[in-house]
Amino acid sequence: MLRVRPVTFARAIHSGRILYNYNQLKLTLFSKPNCGLCEEAKEILVDTLELPVFKGEKLQEKLNEVNINKDAKWWKEYCFDIPVLHIEKEGEPESLVKIMHFFKEDELTEAIKKFK
Repeated sequence: MLRVRPVTFARAIHSGRILYNYNQLKLTLFSKPNCGLCEEAKEILVDTLELPVFKGEKLQEKLNEVNINKDAKWWKEYCFDIPVLHIEKEGEPESLVKIMHFFKEDELTEAIKKFK
């Protein structure tokens, strides 16, 4: 005799991977005009943000450049240290990472990846 089994549909349960991204990343480059080191640092930074590891993240949109000549607070803080890059998570000042003077692509990449 043929037995009929009821058909049940089951949805597979799996643990989803949490999607992490750079939504709260804040990049601030402190520099000034006619600063060769600043121009080189910005070029290295922009090249780093375009690396395949950051593809689709639109990190250049997160970059804010501050001219310390126009801001007394930052002039006092960094007049002898530019270029300076602040990498931080918005709303979390304790997360601040500073990179000063000479920028290296691999160091920038590792520092930024920590914020994903």
